[in-house]
Amino acid sequence: MVRDTGEKYHDRQQMIDELNSLGFELDKDFMIMDVPNITNITYGRDLGYVIEKETFDKQIEKISATEIRKNL
Repeated sequence: MVRDTGEKYHDRQQMIDELNSLGFELDKDFMIMDVPNITNITYGRDLGYVIEKETFDKQIEKISATEIRKNL
């Protein structure tokens, strides 16, 4: 996973080439996914816990780890 920080210094092809050189095959052994840049998870002790909910676009929200594991 590549954190989407808005910076453009990641070279996707270089990542693929490096993994291929180690014997891994794209879409068989690995995939490269852009993920949101989560910078903090907040909680406190003063009045109990405060949790900030991170929201993502609908495409990310509908990803189900349970469904992914069922297909492994």
